[in-house]
Formats: sequence, C-alpha cells, structure tokens
Amino acid sequence: MTKVSVAALLLTGLLAVSIGEARAQSIADLLEACKNEGAAAPARMTACGRVIQGNDEDLRGEALVQRGVLYEQAGNKEAAIKDYSEAIKLDPSNAIAYFNRGNAYDQSGEHDRAIADYSEAIKLDPNDADSYNNRGQAYDNKGEFDLAIADYTAAIRIDREDSRAYYNRGLTRTNKGEFDKAIADFDQAIKLAPRDADAYAGRASAHEELGNEAAAKADYRRALQLDPDNEDAKEGLERLQE
Repeated sequence: MTKVSVAALLLTGLLAVSIGEARAQSIADLLEACKNEGAAAPARMTACGRVIQGNDEDLRGEALVQRGVLYEQAGNKEAAIKDYSEAIKLDPSNAIAYFNRGNAYDQSGEHDRAIADYSEAIKLDPNDADSYNNRGQAYDNKGEFDLAIADYTAAIRIDREDSRAYYNRGLTRTNKGEFDKAIADFDQAIKLAPRDADAYAGRASAHEELGNEAAAKADYRRALQLDPDNEDAKEGLERLQE
C-alpha cells in the first residue's frame, strides 16, 4: 500500500476546498447574471437555467422566480406559472412566488386561482400592500366589488402613499355608482401622482356620471395633455362634445 504524506493529504484537502469555493462563486455569479435587469433576456435565461440545474435549493428557488418573471415579460404565462410552481415546491413559504403566480393567473383570466395565490401571499406576508391591491383587482375582474374595495382599503391602510390603490378603489366605486366617493379617491390618487393620466380620466368619468360636464371636460383634457393616446379621455371628450 502506497503511503501518502500528511502534507499531501493537506494539499488535497486545500484543493478540494478551493474547488468547492470556486464552484460556489460560479453559481453565485450565475445567479447575479440571472437577476441582472440590465442584461439581455436570453443571457439571463441561460444563467437562470444553469442555477436551476444545480443542487442549492435556495438559489434554485431564486432563479426559478427570476426566470418566471422573464417568461411573463415574454408573454409566456404558462412557462412562468410552471417556474413559480416549482419555486413554491422548493419553498412553500415563498410569498413572492405566490404573488407572481397570482399575477400570471390573473392575466390569464384564471381569477379564482389568482385570488387563492394572493391570499396565500397575504398569509405569508400580511404587510404587503401589493398583494391586497392585486387581489382587489382579481375580485374586480369577477365583479365582486365589495371584496375589491375591502382589499384596496387594506392596501391603503398599509401604505397611504399608494396612489394606485386609491385609483383602483375609485374605479370600483364608479362601477358601483358611488360617484362622490370615487371622486374623493381619484382626488387622492392625483394628489399622490399628479401626472397619472388614468386618474384624471377616471375622475372625469365620475364627474360625467354626476352631470358635471365642465369638470369632466377639464379632467379629460388634462388626461390627454399627459397622455395623448389615452382612449378613455378621447372617448369621453367625444361624448361630451356631440
């Protein structure tokens, strides 16, 4: 039997550690490339895929969520949902994966599944205003206006600077015929985001429903100043000028 010196054993051990560190660094670099929003999507996809093929479950979960986002941006909702689902299998406490999958389901018209995912995200992270806001939109899409308003109100309670939650609640209140309350919400949305053309168009619609044509025209015009392609504002002005 060939004897191996202690020095040789130590050297072998050091080499193993060095190789292990190099591999870990390589995976970390790949994850960084996967998450790099300034890089091209194909390169990011490739980096994400290589991390997903690895053995580190935490890093794989991160990469799956990132690749899911890339699939969503490319319009491939089915692939995005698959990646978010895999991330959830790896870590059932991943609130972001539930939230993102909820978005993909909602955009695919699967509102009940979206609501279930947003509800799980809220259970895991009850202080995330976005989850309440997006669940509200899913309820809105189903015509369940009271539940939508409750969620927008919860989002506002968590983040009073969330202009979109005020805007969304204003739209829902308009749909319910609560025009004065809707105008109050649009007022707040505009105060927080004074260049949001949609908020002006939404407020104009509520004014129009109340018969306040001068106020409606002023808001529709302001919306078009901010966004010349705003279809709601164009159609509103056309109606009022007939």
